[in-house]
Amino acid sequence: MGYQTDFIGYLQVLPELNESERTLIDRISGSIFVDRHVTGLRRDDDWEAAQLELLERGPRGWSNWTACPTGCCLSYDGGDKANHMISWLKFLMSTFLVYGAEVQGRAGFEAFTCDHVINGMVVGSRRDNRELYAITVRDNDVEVEMLWPGVKDWSTYPPLAYQEQIDEFRAWVVDQPKVDLPDDLRSGRGW
Repeated sequence: MGYQTDFIGYLQVLPELNESERTLIDRISGSIFVDRHVTGLRRDDDWEAAQLELLERGPRGWSNWTACPTGCCLSYDGGDKANHMISWLKFLMSTFLVYGAEVQGRAGFEAFTCDHVINGMVVGSRRDNRELYAITVRDNDVEVEMLWPGVKDWSTYPPLAYQEQIDEFRAWVVDQPKVDLPDDLRSGRGW
């Protein structure tokens, strides 16, 4: 059984991600808010073989990173069991986003600019031991720092107030009927 981690903060992306880059990041997100009926890497039959091959080499679990509708930042998607945020961030950057990314100049990825500079901070709070840590990115350099150590015995304590609110909201989202969004909202252009 895994543990839940809650995250707050964002990573600024300059220049902003284009529509193809945003779509890919959101498509492979493990978020219950994007598609709660599917787990793991999301795949559509019409994906190019090159995209599938790259994603199959990704870290274990799923990415919990999402792009904002304008592409100016990355943040936690709110999904469950976001235990691989650091490895997925490094994978997304080195494979798709920053200068020298694996897809740079590769057929099928002409829309990917591979010229982004990422800066910002996301702070994680583990539910099992309440450890606090920061994922900080400065000019595409990813650092992880423990802010406050966890305590193993705290895993048996009741949830904190904010954790209860997050859990109630997640349960509410899962219970909502699936809605088909118009294309302009799905791509973020309608925001």
